[in-house]
Amino acid sequence: MKPVMYHYVRPTVDALPYFAYLSLLDFQRQLDSFERSCGFVDRNAFVTWVKGGPAPDGVLLTFDDGLRDHSEFVLPILRARSLFGLFYVPSGPATTGRILDVHKVHLVLGRMGADSTVAWLQSNAPEHLPTNNDIRLATSRYGHQNSNEITRYLKWLLNWHLSATQREEILGGLFEYAFAGRPPQWQDIYLDERSLRELSDAGMGVGPHSHTHEISIRLSSDQQKKEIALSCDFVEANGGSRQWGYCYPYGSRSAFSQKTQSAVAEAGCPFAFALDARDIATPLSEVERYALPRYNCNAFPYGAVSYGSTAPPVFH
Repeated sequence: MKPVMYHYVRPTVDALPYFAYLSLLDFQRQLDSFERSCGFVDRNAFVTWVKGGPAPDGVLLTFDDGLRDHSEFVLPILRARSLFGLFYVPSGPATTGRILDVHKVHLVLGRMGADSTVAWLQSNAPEHLPTNNDIRLATSRYGHQNSNEITRYLKWLLNWHLSATQREEILGGLFEYAFAGRPPQWQDIYLDERSLRELSDAGMGVGPHSHTHEISIRLSSDQQKKEIALSCDFVEANGGSRQWGYCYPYGSRSAFSQKTQSAVAEAGCPFAFALDARDIATPLSEVERYALPRYNCNAFPYGAVSYGSTAPPVFH
């Protein structure tokens, strides 16, 4: 079984000239390629594997972050091809009405680009400009991505390095500046409750993906348990289930700990996905049950990142 991870999948991004995404056309081409080379894991085969059966052959499609893209663009394609997918959803946006920090970073970079973002930091937070050591750390965190060094540095800075207080202050200023006081709303970015039920009603698996998408190891044990519980309760109130497993924010082994894995198990999730580019070739075992590997879709043919239009960046 070859689990493959997707995030943004859309036709184009006219309003965000530097925004990274997988084009809808390339997504369909990639599905064609998978169909020719190895086929797909269906719902029944996946459930059998979770219950201790053999690992099925084929690609397992997984989609993170509960993005509006997934109901608007991805679901119609999966339905037309009779394909099964797993969708992992953070509970924060729909329950708080706020865009998560991780996606604010994507939107700021998509709107301004890395160079303009660094220029803003030079004027407003020069103490956070990169050093050579910072660049090396950023590359180690985001080495699986095809973005340039400065973009990786900015993601490392805003997602991993800053304290919560520092991040709120700096990212708040950046977000306001990038969108000139007219930022997108959470409904522009994420699935709402109706869309979640639409996914479940179509036979897809909808599972939890934390509450705030914070790096798990930065939270106390109690905070981690709360994040997991809020996310599980939210998806189950909207047609999903913790039985579809949990998905760690950011996914890398450095983002979660054994305590996180234990908290996921105690919450009643039978497994959890991380990020590690390899196949699963055995029944679901206790050894790796809570750190399952997945590939980034960019690692396969037709997975190259596309960027937004070069039109003037006006958000609609």
